[in-house]
Formats: sequence, C-alpha cells, structure tokens
Amino acid sequence: MTIVPSTSRAPRPASASPRCADDRRDTRTGAFTRRLDREWHHLRRRRRVVGTARSWRRRTTHVGLDQLLAGIVDLDELLAATQAGRPDADAILLELVRLSRSDELAGRVVVQRLLPGLIARAAPYRSHHDDTDPAELAVPAAWLAIRRFDTDRRRSHVAARLVSDATDQAFRRPLRRRAAGDRPAAPATFVARPTVPSPTAIEELATVVREAAASGVPAADLDLIRHLARAGSPSIVADAHGVTTRTIRNRRDRAVARIRSALLAA
Repeated sequence: MTIVPSTSRAPRPASASPRCADDRRDTRTGAFTRRLDREWHHLRRRRRVVGTARSWRRRTTHVGLDQLLAGIVDLDELLAATQAGRPDADAILLELVRLSRSDELAGRVVVQRLLPGLIARAAPYRSHHDDTDPAELAVPAAWLAIRRFDTDRRRSHVAARLVSDATDQAFRRPLRRRAAGDRPAAPATFVARPTVPSPTAIEELATVVREAAASGVPAADLDLIRHLARAGSPSIVADAHGVTTRTIRNRRDRAVARIRSALLAA
C-alpha cells in the first residue's frame, strides 16, 4: 500500500450545504491529483522503473541510499525513507534532488514526496470562480523548484523548503507583484533609487518556451502553452479548439511532460 495519502475528495450530499455548485467544483478540481496518484500506482512497482532506480547506485555516494536501492522492489520505499523523523531523511531526499537534474524519474519521486504538502499549501489559493485545481499550478512550479534547489547550501528541512519554493513561485510571487503594481510611486523614486525589476511570470514562461524550442520540443506543444498563458483558462482554449476542457488539460499535461524532459536533458 502506498504511503501517500489519497488526495481525492468525496462529494458531500446535496442536503449538507446550499453550496452544491461549489461541492461539484471541489470534486472536479481533485481530478488532477487523482491522476498523479494513479500514475504513481502504475509506476512504482514496474520492473523497468524499479531497474532505473537501482541504476542510481552507480551515481550516488550516499551509503544509506545505496543500501536502499540495492534491494528496492517498490518506489514507495524511497518515499518512506524521506519522511520526517526517518534517519537520513533530508540527506536521501537531497540526493534524489541531485539525481533529478539528469533523471526525470528521480524528480517524479521527489514530486510524489512533496505532493501532500503541495496540496495543503495550494488549497487556500483555490478560486471560487474557476474550476482550476491550484495543484495544477503548484506541481509544475515544484519541478522548477527541484531543478533550481541549492543542494550545497540548503541541506535541512528539504521537503518543507521545496514546498515553500513551489508555492511561492506559483502563488505568492504573482500576488506580490500584483500588489506592488497597485501602489503608486512618485517619479523621483525611480530616479533616486533605480532597481532592476525581477522577471515577470510571463517573461519566465517565455524563457522556458524558448529553451524548450531550442531543445526540440514540438511547435504544437509550445503553441498550446502560449495559448493557455494568453487565455488564462483551459476552458477558454477548449472553446476555441472545439474540444472538451479535459482534452485540453490532457494535451497540456503531455506538453508539460515533454518540455520538462527536454529541459532536464539540456
């Protein structure tokens, strides 16, 4: 049995609350994390996947991880070893982060380890006006956080720091930029204290798309990501293409996976 708690939500009876529409939306917005759990259950015991994990022994110097990989039969064993309170949990998770720089499977293990924390930290950002699950923003941000994590300087509380980095990237940083943009400032401020502005979210996305294009990601995938960024909602893109929102989300997930693979290999 997997140690990752179920992320699905049971719909409440209609009589439990007058907000039936919100209840139905909550059921729909759990679909993304349920897909991740189903993917994990499919992956974690596959012989080829477990064989890939065992091959990491040639690339790690961590004795505890080496011993674990020697007899591994289920990737849930890696998740168990990185749980708070386990010996060398931070060190093993940190080693998986290092391995993920060149191995997507290692990154997938780290994402699964972070998933409960990502769901919990993303939940307050759910919009009551959009069916988008906030986890759909937090998980891609987690991949970026894993890739950028400073494994030399940040050696403790690794899981908590990665979750914090991901939610900051996905939610808090855009909110801070929006709030900063709402405050007027005197023109002299910019003359007296010039600053170099941080790249906006759209600028960061443009950089990712540009790097993905240079790495050979199909143009159709990149066009879809651009369209989603402009529209701001999968349902709008679905209407434009004459397909269901689910179809667009599936295409988006495949496009993100190809972009992620290309950037990790770069």
